[in-house]
Amino acid sequence: MTEAELLEQLNIKFDLDLESTERNKFCRWDSFSDKYLAELKCRRRHYNTQMIEYDKLDCVKSEADETGRDFLYCVSTPSGIYVFNISDLCKKNYNFNWENKKLPAKTDFGGSEWVDKKVGYINVNDSSYHA
Repeated sequence: MTEAELLEQLNIKFDLDLESTERNKFCRWDSFSDKYLAELKCRRRHYNTQMIEYDKLDCVKSEADETGRDFLYCVSTPSGIYVFNISDLCKKNYNFNWENKKLPAKTDFGGSEWVDKKVGYINVNDSSYHA
């Protein structure tokens, strides 16, 4: 599934009314609406816990808070689509089990550069929506 297909499915299945930010190359999130800022991830494999980068969470959640929106983290896997309301999880003091991990600098663009990233994990059972 591509991000464009995921965005379409989110709007059809969950009526989120999200628009893409693909024209703004400097935007730190992938889509938005009057209610949400959303990050979209398309995973090739399913894991019961989904990884999220701390820097991404911190940046997008801060902007969502400032604009009165919620931050949604939307993940497609071969097992379905999972939508996590990060704003709600943070209000509940969710334990993301943050850790530093050496990961590729870029996800799908090749290369061999590895960098340290602070990442956390969200159990798919804690999703707000699932299809």
